[in-house]
Amino acid sequence: MRLDCHIHSKISDCDRTDIISNMKAGGFDGGIIFSHSPSRGLHDAPSPEERIDAVLKICENQKYLFPFLFIDPTEPDAVAQVELADKKGIMGFKVICSQHFPCDERALPVYRKIAELNKPLMFHSGILYDGRNASGNYNRPCNFEGLLSIDNLRFSLAHVSWPWTDECIAVYGKFNSSRSRENSGSGEMFIDLTPGTPRPYRKPMYDMLLFAGYNIKSNLLYGIDNSLSPYSSGYAKDILDYDESVFDNYYKNGGIFGRKLDDDFKEHLYYLNMLRFIGFPQNY
Repeated sequence: MRLDCHIHSKISDCDRTDIISNMKAGGFDGGIIFSHSPSRGLHDAPSPEERIDAVLKICENQKYLFPFLFIDPTEPDAVAQVELADKKGIMGFKVICSQHFPCDERALPVYRKIAELNKPLMFHSGILYDGRNASGNYNRPCNFEGLLSIDNLRFSLAHVSWPWTDECIAVYGKFNSSRSRENSGSGEMFIDLTPGTPRPYRKPMYDMLLFAGYNIKSNLLYGIDNSLSPYSSGYAKDILDYDESVFDNYYKNGGIFGRKLDDDFKEHLYYLNMLRFIGFPQNY
């Protein structure tokens, strides 16, 4: 089984009937669906409740589609949005820091509420292709170190923070070290492998990430950064086929210093880690 951890949706996608068939054609059995994005005060923008209801409808009666609410944690009612989403059945949350730093004081109470509810939180990280908005500095991996102050938060950084992939790996190492200390309530960091990284950089990134010695196998999520308008099976298959060729070479020949992947690496990468991230048992 493979699950795509990084799929965007719009309100109108709640009426699509081709989602599962397109995903299966791309090599996936389901995944995490982000709601329509927050619209920052635009006239006639969908309300949080409308966005919640739409993504819940997309995932309705689909065992392996998991609805996440895309929020702006700096909005005055963001905590109330999280509470409403939890009551309605949202399984996690998505944030892109396009106009604020990740640990903005306005956002911290929102993260604490998410952690209190035992829900996961997924962040964009790395350069952001958002037109003329100068947002890259907000999304450097070291800016997420402040999440060490949020007890028991499960969160992910997407795109291995391209182009700051080495910095992302180092930040993961710090969170992993903090969490491993006795009686530590530190949050748990996951790395979302969604591109991100252009093809010539992808294998060097994997060389560093998988063999740096940071006990990473159980904290990787696999995604495509696809959209439901519609889900592009060709795009998904192209990325998956390339990554599979890299992993298969590691199994056969080893990575740097001759190290090889564990036999169950792909099971963890493609679905076990995501189920644990969301909070489901591995035999779900």
